[in-house]
Amino acid sequence: MDILGRHDFDAVEERMAPEVFWQGIREDFVCEDHDEAMKVLREQQREDHGVEALELVATEEKVVLGVRSSQLQEIGGVPIGGQIFQVFTLRPSDARTARVDEYERRSEALAAAGAQDRGDWR
Repeated sequence: MDILGRHDFDAVEERMAPEVFWQGIREDFVCEDHDEAMKVLREQQREDHGVEALELVATEEKVVLGVRSSQLQEIGGVPIGGQIFQVFTLRPSDARTARVDEYERRSEALAAAGAQDRGDWR
């Protein structure tokens, strides 16, 4: 998150596998490789999303990132109600991001990451 906040795209590129696949919130929102994913990230960083809260939940091979912002009301015509959840799948060999899947609901993202039991706080 820090490297994205600083717009350090060189560091982001180092953490992303060349064969990364990114499945966006809509079925037709897909990046099939590193170059496409970096292009989308650069475009998104130009927008101010007014992030109000972040949540990270990790398993051995996946990380769930939840982002809340009153400015995130829809993406590509899909209403998301101020929240989006991304599941990052890490390559076991070097922990680089091999896949990203976006979800509208926290419960779906936690289930996809196998982290249903890790997201509850007291």
